[in-house]
Amino acid sequence: MDFLQRVRSVQEFREVDKDQGVERIYSYYKSESTHIHTEKQEVDLIQSPTWGTMLFLDGTLQSTTKDEIIYHNALVHPLMSMLNQMKHILILGGGEGATAREVLRWPIEKVTMVDYDMALVEHMKVHGSKWSHGAFKDPRLEILYNDAWVHFQSNVKYDGVIIDLVDPGSNLQKWNKLLLMVMASVNHIGGSFIMNAGLYLPWKTSELRQIYSMVRSLCNGTDYTYTIYTTYIPSFNGEWTFIAVHPIEKRVHLEDTSVIPAWIRRMMKHLDSDMLMSDVDTVPTTSKLYVL
Repeated sequence: MDFLQRVRSVQEFREVDKDQGVERIYSYYKSESTHIHTEKQEVDLIQSPTWGTMLFLDGTLQSTTKDEIIYHNALVHPLMSMLNQMKHILILGGGEGATAREVLRWPIEKVTMVDYDMALVEHMKVHGSKWSHGAFKDPRLEILYNDAWVHFQSNVKYDGVIIDLVDPGSNLQKWNKLLLMVMASVNHIGGSFIMNAGLYLPWKTSELRQIYSMVRSLCNGTDYTYTIYTTYIPSFNGEWTFIAVHPIEKRVHLEDTSVIPAWIRRMMKHLDSDMLMSDVDTVPTTSKLYVL
């Protein structure tokens, strides 16, 4: 009977990418996938023969175990390498646990993760170990279930803040309020924060321009500046944008961050921002666009 193999039923998962205006269909193994509806959203964890385990929220791809390390390294380590101290780091979002995993590689005292969906986090604790790799069991990690905007009403101070929420999109007034609160929480010791700013599409930069303008206004008249960089995420089929807000004397050192695996560091290059985004007039000439 050694010649017999277990047959796994294969189904198709359909994603509509609103940013790129395309529809994608993924084959996945039904017996190794989970589908739940929380009070907040629809959560699909599907096992793909190409991308490993894929996480979808409300039908939109969030992360895959095949290449999530690229996104999370780019999100976490440039910020951490700039901080004056690492006593208390805040993560907004990051329900799969990978952002916390990367932060906890550093010699920090405490990490607070704020996510609005308890059911998602509890589900990922059981079924998403390929993302968290034990981070949820680290005693330095505290998880609060709250809305990010509500959380900051407590005026807690942090050394660094990582905004791993959905990209700002069109609700910029609401986001501007959040960024003002984040800035107030880190500038007491010259801390920094970083945000996920979404997909960079050369033919569709209007939303990114508005985000850049919002961040530039945030830094005007302060001792802070910002750096914009992107990294190519294969499963997202494009360049993903990050914005780090930091004291003027600091610099984003993507290429020098030793925590990033060597195989990724070897791929890193840095280009002047105007080489790739010349149509975005809000990018300061002193900034660099770092591309993996």
